Amino acid sequence: MTNKSSPKPTSPSRKNAQTDQWAEIQERGSYWGMRVLMVVYRCGGNLLLYPLVGLVVFYFFLTRAATRRYSRLYLKRVLSAPVRVWDIWLHHWAFARALLDRIAAWMGKIKLSDVSLDNRALLIDLKAQKKGAILLGAHLGNLEMCRGVVENDGYLTLNVILHSHNTAKINRLMQSLHPNVQVRLIQIDEINPVTAMRLRAMLDNGEFIILLADRLPPGEQPRFIEYPFLGAPARFPVGPFWLALLLGAPVFFMTGMRTPTGYRAALEPLSDGAPVARKKRDAACQQLMASYIEKLEATCRAHPYQWFNFYDYWRDDHTKTTTESVSKRS
Repeated sequence: MTNKSSPKPTSPSRKNAQTDQWAEIQERGSYWGMRVLMVVYRCGGNLLLYPLVGLVVFYFFLTRAATRRYSRLYLKRVLSAPVRVWDIWLHHWAFARALLDRIAAWMGKIKLSDVSLDNRALLIDLKAQKKGAILLGAHLGNLEMCRGVVENDGYLTLNVILHSHNTAKINRLMQSLHPNVQVRLIQIDEINPVTAMRLRAMLDNGEFIILLADRLPPGEQPRFIEYPFLGAPARFPVGPFWLALLLGAPVFFMTGMRTPTGYRAALEPLSDGAPVARKKRDAACQQLMASYIEKLEATCRAHPYQWFNFYDYWRDDHTKTTTESVSKRS
């Protein structure tokens, strides 16, 4: 981290219109699209699915100039070498493989023995004490692989908080595949006292809550803090960090990565969940965010092709437009 200042949360009024449509649709996981892919997987496994997904991603790679541009801008920041077309393709293909891994996880093909989970004992101990935890994730790698650990463990319960309106349908799809599924997708449009009480009850039952904290949700934007990330200011939502503090549970940074030796899920502690006085919450929120970003940046540098935000994340286009506008006026 290059800047330890304490920026104030900001509430922009305009919508985030720059999220690339392809990445947005794919990462939310269209219900019918996922059903089709699962049918293909059932009929022919990877032998049919890999070529199909590969062709789709290659089509988008050729036709979506914006996706290639935002991939290049990210890779330029994270790699220590010039960005080649091959690097951009590897970034796209890593996204495709993450989608394939997600399907494999849903189909029960990723087992407990396939995933190395660091600090798994911490989760087991918390569950035994009827204490849950907040797991802050990102659009990084594939957290779905954790399903293989949880479902085959039969002991842990994960609640994934999303802003997608497809969650009810996807939950039904998951239940049809695994009636005893221990991973639940929960749609939350806003955080209010009722929502907080519901989540607190889950934690008190020894369940775990996953929040993705690296992207502002779609639509009207919530408050954000601009913080240095990979050498340039980026906007991070305040909501997940405030919620973690509000719920007063231990907080971990969680990743699920594909590595040359197999799947690896990792938990790194960010906060012990100790109560924070109201007047100190702003500082505590910013400190929690700084710790999260530090872990996220280190993981991106270790696995540069596995971070999937194919849009104007650092507002390069906005900066360019503003600069050109000022130049014209002068």
